[in-house]
Formats: sequence, C-alpha cells, structure tokens
Amino acid sequence: MSIFNSSQLPFRTRVSLLEERLSSYDEVSKQMLNKLEQAVEKISESNKNISQILIRHDERIDRAAENNTALIALLSKTENELKDRIEKSVESVNEQVETNSTDIDELKKSKWIWVGIISGLSFIFSQLPIISNFIHPQPKPHTNAEYVRTF
Repeated sequence: MSIFNSSQLPFRTRVSLLEERLSSYDEVSKQMLNKLEQAVEKISESNKNISQILIRHDERIDRAAENNTALIALLSKTENELKDRIEKSVESVNEQVETNSTDIDELKKSKWIWVGIISGLSFIFSQLPIISNFIHPQPKPHTNAEYVRTF
C-alpha cells in the first residue's frame, strides 16, 4: 500500500514526503553521476595509456622492420662478397693445378730425357775398353813367325 494513495494523510504531508524522496533520489543520482564521471575519466586515461603503448609498440615494430631490412641487405652483400672470394679462390686453385700439371708433364719429359742420357752414357762407358782399344791398339804379342816385308 502506497502512502500516496492513502486518504488519511493530508495533501501537504504527502507533498513533503515526495520532496524528501525526490531530494534523496537527487542525491543518489548525483552520487551515481559522479561515479559514472569518475569511471569515464578512468576509462579515458586507460585509453590514452593504451594509445601511447600502441604508438611505442608500432615504433618498435617499425624500427625492428628497418633493422631486419638492413640486416638482410648486409647479409646479401656479405654473401655476394663471399661468393666472389670463393670464385676467385677456385680460379686461383684451378690455375695453380694447371701450372702444377704442366710442371709435372715437363718433369716427366725431362725424366725420360735423363733416363735416355744415362742409358746412353752407361752404354758408352760400358764400351770404353773397346773404343780405347780401337783408338789406341795394344801391341800384339810377337810370335816366332817372321813377317816378310816386301816393297
């Protein structure tokens, strides 16, 4: 049963009761409004902080992307330099192998030449007594038979 429907209370009393209730509702609404405003302010501050954090994160991501690009470029440059060095080294080794191969071939030829010279000299030295006997004949021992000379 509501106090406003009660016919026992005079009109002025009812109005004053209404005013009291209105003032208490007004006070509660002001408190609620203050709490809502505080909550909105806190949410707004949080949004600002989150925005700043996001901005910093975006900057870090951009810097990381730039660093990655720079690293990739440096790695690519280093890779190309290493490839060039390796190619030069391979060419140098190939040239050295060809030079050594040529030198080895020349040594093989000279080995056979020396083998031929030594073989020839050996043969000549083995025939020296025959040659020296041919150039300087040894007198033959005399036999008792006499030779007749005729002119």
